[in-house]
Amino acid sequence: MWFSIDFHSHTPVYKQIKNKIKEKILNNELKKEMFIPSIRVLAKELGVNLNTVARAYRELENENVIKSIRGSGYIVIGINEKDFINNKIEEFKKAVVSCKSANIKKEDLFEIIEDLFGGE
Repeated sequence: MWFSIDFHSHTPVYKQIKNKIKEKILNNELKKEMFIPSIRVLAKELGVNLNTVARAYRELENENVIKSIRGSGYIVIGINEKDFINNKIEEFKKAVVSCKSANIKKEDLFEIIEDLFGGE
């Protein structure tokens, strides 16, 4: 499988698809000019509706991350790494504020971060 979707997440599936593709570009798993799976193929692989993948691709195309090549599919154009990272940091900040409001100790959050990064 190319990647998986968390159907229990509060993040809409199309946004998860967009983020996963952007992450693959940032990690150099997808390089400029590479083709990505067709809408139909990815929808079947992920077990989601065609329209969900189509929406993700349409938004990625509007953001100039991918480009439709008539009769061939979609290719990677690239991503603004700085904007992507800044968006992720903002999401993280919101999550931390939510945890703080729930009286979760910062030490507990630090421990979780340490576990997730595995002592990098």
